[in-house]
Amino acid sequence: MKRLLYLVCVVVFAAGLSSCNKDSDPEPAPVVGKWKSDIIRRSGLTGDFAVGNVDIDALKVYGLDVNFEVKTDNTFAGTDRSGGVVDPFNGTWTYSGTDLTFKYDAGGEEKLTYDAAKSQLLGEQFTVPDTLINPKTNVATPVTYKLQIIFSKQ
Repeated sequence: MKRLLYLVCVVVFAAGLSSCNKDSDPEPAPVVGKWKSDIIRRSGLTGDFAVGNVDIDALKVYGLDVNFEVKTDNTFAGTDRSGGVVDPFNGTWTYSGTDLTFKYDAGGEEKLTYDAAKSQLLGEQFTVPDTLINPKTNVATPVTYKLQIIFSKQ
């Protein structure tokens, strides 16, 4: 009888140990973490203006200073300190493929694309009409080009 009781205790103990194995937690999305505006990419300039298709320091040249944290609970929070004004923002996010979509609590949404090779988030490109001085003729000329904000992981 003691052997049977001993055997039952061993089996229960072994079953208890096997049930305590921690299942591996899923890896968080690669976009989880702290991010900051780093570069503004200018593209789409042609002809004499093509030399202007460059990456520009977002803070030094444009005064753009945006920081945010993408959290594992599918929320985000950040601060835009551009232009001397502190503007907090927050909301929820979804991630599919390489697309990170922010849905702001204040309304609206924004899509960013994750570049795994450079660990960067790329904002959507937007078109800018402007007047630039032609580098060859020194004449002010209306042009249209694209800007894209690029965020680096901290």
